[in-house]
Amino acid sequence: MHDLYIRLAKHLESLIMGYPYTEELLDLLKEMFSPTEALVALAIPNDLDPLQVVSLKNISARADLPVVEVAEALESMADRNMLFTAPVEDGSIGYALLQVGYGLPQTFFWKGKQDDTSKRMAKLVLKYFTVPTTHKIYGGVRTKSFKYSPASTSIEIPMQGVMPNEQIGPIVEAATRIAVAHCPCRMSAKILGRTDCPHSLEVCVKYDEMAEFVIDKGLAREISKDEAHQIMENSEKEGLVHMVDNAQGQIKHTCNCCGHYCWNVGIIRRRKIPRDQLMAVYFIRETELDECIGCGACAEICPVDAVKMVDDKPRVDPDWCIGCGVCAVQCPASVISISRRIENQAPQDFAQLHRQIKKERGL
Repeated sequence: MHDLYIRLAKHLESLIMGYPYTEELLDLLKEMFSPTEALVALAIPNDLDPLQVVSLKNISARADLPVVEVAEALESMADRNMLFTAPVEDGSIGYALLQVGYGLPQTFFWKGKQDDTSKRMAKLVLKYFTVPTTHKIYGGVRTKSFKYSPASTSIEIPMQGVMPNEQIGPIVEAATRIAVAHCPCRMSAKILGRTDCPHSLEVCVKYDEMAEFVIDKGLAREISKDEAHQIMENSEKEGLVHMVDNAQGQIKHTCNCCGHYCWNVGIIRRRKIPRDQLMAVYFIRETELDECIGCGACAEICPVDAVKMVDDKPRVDPDWCIGCGVCAVQCPASVISISRRIENQAPQDFAQLHRQIKKERGL
C-alpha cells in the first residue's frame, strides 16, 4: 500500500506545478486519497496545464479498473474538493489533478471552516510546505508562477512604466465572473491557533474558470466587480499585497497577501528565500527624499520589512523591496512612486506562462 502512494507522489511531482517528493507528502496524500482513489488519480494525466481537465472516458481508458469504479472514485474526490472540475466539450464534467498554487493546498481553507478535518489538513500542509519545499517549487525555474501587482485602486500613485494590464483595476475589469474566498495562508494559521495577524481573511479573489470552480463547490461566494474593487482598496489600506498570475492576460486569481503567514510575502519578510528566486518582481519604489516629512508610515506598513528609518528618512533595501506600492497608499506627503525595475514583461497569457515553466522544468 505504501508503494501505491509513492507512485502517486512521483506522478504528482511531474505536474507543471508539481509536488516535490518528501516523506511528508506521503502523509498528506494518504489523508487526501483512499487506495482506490489513489489508483484513479494515477490515471489522470499529469502533463496538463493548471485548470485543464479531461473526460471520464479519457481517465477510464488509462485506469486498470471498471468504468463504474472509476466514476465513483472521481465523484467522491470531486465532492471533497480533491480534484479540479470543469465542463469538457460535450458538456460533461471533466477532471484534473490539483496543482500547487491552483487548488493545493487552498481547497482545504478557502471556505473558512475550522472543523477537525481542516485542522488535520492544516497540520499536514504545514509539515509538507516547508521553506526548502517551497524553494524547490518556485526557485527551480527562471519563469515565476506569480508576480505582484502595484497598489492603485485607493489613491493615484505615480507609476512609471507600469502597463494597464499590470494594474489591479484592469485585471478586475477583464474578468467575466468573480468570487471571493478566505485567504488559505491566514486561515490555516488561524486554525492552528496563531492569532497575531490582524488582517482580513475573506480577500482571496478568483476570476473566470477559478471563480466558476469555487462558486460551484461552495468554497467561495460570487461578487460583483464593484465589490472586488472595494476588496482591493481595503486590502491596500491594510498593507496587503496583490499577488497575481505572472501573465499579461487571463489572470485567474488575486491573493491579497500579508507578511505574517502568506507563503510568499511572509517568506520574503523573514529573508528565507531571496525575493527573485521566489517571485517575479517587475517594480520598485522610488522616493522624493527632499519632500519626505520623515513620519515613518511607510516603514511601519512595509509588508516585507524593506524600509528602515535612518536620520528621519526612509532607506529602502533594493534587494528586498517588492514594488507593491502599499507604502505609497499610506504616505501623507505623496512622495512615493512606483517605477519599472526590469524591462521585460510577463508571459503573454496563462497558457504561455505554463508552457515556459514546463519547458524550463524539462517536462
